[in-house]
Amino acid sequence: MGHYRRALGFALPYWKRLGFVLFVSMFATLLGLAQPYFLKVLIDDAFLAQNFSLLVRISLLLFAVSVVSVVLNAVSGYRYIQVSTEALFDIRLRVFRHLQTLSPRFYAKTKMGDILSRLNGDVSEIQRIASDTLLSFLTNVVFLGGTVTLLIYLEPRLFLLSIALVPPSIWVLRRYRTQVTDKNLELRERSADIGSFLVESFLGMRQTVASRQEGREAARFREKNDRFVRALLDRQITNYLASGIPGVLLSVSTLAVFLAGGYLVLSGSFSMGSFVAFTAYQARLLGPLSGLMGLYLSLRAAGASLDRVFELLDEPAEVEERPDATGLTSMRGEIELRHVGLDHERETVLDDVSFKVAPATMTAIVGPSGVGKSTIVDLILRRLDVDRGELLVDGIDVRKLRLDDLRRHVAVVEQETFLWNASIEENIRYGRPEASSRDVENSARLAGIHEVILKMPEGYLTQVGERGLQLSAGQRQRIAIARAILQDATVLVLDEATSALDGETEASIAEALLPLVRHRTTLVFSHRLPLIAKADRVLVLEDGRIVQDGTALTLSREEGTFQRMFGSEESLSPAGKSPKSA
Repeated sequence: MGHYRRALGFALPYWKRLGFVLFVSMFATLLGLAQPYFLKVLIDDAFLAQNFSLLVRISLLLFAVSVVSVVLNAVSGYRYIQVSTEALFDIRLRVFRHLQTLSPRFYAKTKMGDILSRLNGDVSEIQRIASDTLLSFLTNVVFLGGTVTLLIYLEPRLFLLSIALVPPSIWVLRRYRTQVTDKNLELRERSADIGSFLVESFLGMRQTVASRQEGREAARFREKNDRFVRALLDRQITNYLASGIPGVLLSVSTLAVFLAGGYLVLSGSFSMGSFVAFTAYQARLLGPLSGLMGLYLSLRAAGASLDRVFELLDEPAEVEERPDATGLTSMRGEIELRHVGLDHERETVLDDVSFKVAPATMTAIVGPSGVGKSTIVDLILRRLDVDRGELLVDGIDVRKLRLDDLRRHVAVVEQETFLWNASIEENIRYGRPEASSRDVENSARLAGIHEVILKMPEGYLTQVGERGLQLSAGQRQRIAIARAILQDATVLVLDEATSALDGETEASIAEALLPLVRHRTTLVFSHRLPLIAKADRVLVLEDGRIVQDGTALTLSREEGTFQRMFGSEESLSPAGKSPKSA
């Protein structure tokens, strides 16, 4: 029950509007309760008594009650869907905002399709159930109470007969409740499997076609779909059994009431009007009972979705801003790592790493793949926190700074460039929405992409497509560089930022960036020489430790990792050999 109470917490801000909906709905329900009793009066006191005047009055009253009930039900239903949709969007937004706080480690271990299934599919399932059944629950309870009262008033013996098979029906529901939850949970998991498969397939479509594995992937898709269909059919069978058996039992009680009630009418101990009203109320009794039974099953299904949504919300954020975090209106750009250590899945990624980067200098950090270079980027942006030691910005531990202020002063261009499905101008302006078109163009010039953009049919308004795939890899990366330049941050981080560029373009961008980096603290993480050679300082990272420290020129003269990666001193000159592949 804990997750249901937790979900209701999202509705508390809307309690006034919900109160209005409930008041209108309850009033409409009470009007509906009066209609069968009016039929009793119509038959016994108007038809059988041949009172035409009363017949007209009761008929008009029935018509008025019906019209008002329809209007009130429409108003309450519309307002309830409106409020419930807003409350459930709050859940979806809370999950989305929480996902933004989770570290790269979470996304490395979690399937994207599973996240999407929870954020979209499970929340939609909760919304469907909330919209369809929760208001029905309240009206059914009121209607059930009123109906039972009137049935007892009309004929207590028939009432006892009509509810004789309710306890077995409840037993059947309790018997199947665990199966209903399990089947719904399995169905949501199979749906998530399909989502993960599709995301992975779309991202790897080029490789699938190149490897001639279309048939194999189609077979995998069919297998996952078959598992989903089996889970869907299993759930349907369970739901049919859980709701169908009680329905049959309640139908038997209806038959018994007709036989016994008919006997009472024929024997003269029960009026025809009372019998008609009783059967009408009994029919309406079956509706709320069936509705409550169906609601019970729906809530069990919603429980599975709530579990999956709240499991995501309960995923701990590795990085949290302190309540007393310090603001950072400006930054000099000094970055220092003091004896930093960080582990991942029991493996040491960084081990006692210490270095200081002076403001407005350019430092390159190089090393073989997988030695922790990108981890340092995550630490600077505070997407991760250190396990040991401390990382300081302008002498302040980053854990004491406001996250928004820290990240405002750090611009990053990463190896895996991401562009939104929007125009080139919107993508460049993303980190600084208030920037002018002139500023956007100046940033593009520095990144060496301005002339290319002008040659496109719509210039800066050209749509880049999903993930920017309508552009070449080099164009995407240069747009990302322009975006970082426009951010005008104190610290510029280039994490393999030129890896998708050819040597000539990379060299030209390196030259173009020189005026920019002179006034900023620049960290270059790269396997390529053009930017590394221009750095004021080069740090070599290997096995999670700093093993070399110097300029590119001095390190090229020493035996060690740098020379093995890039060659000797001759490789730093234009006439020298190309750097060795990392």
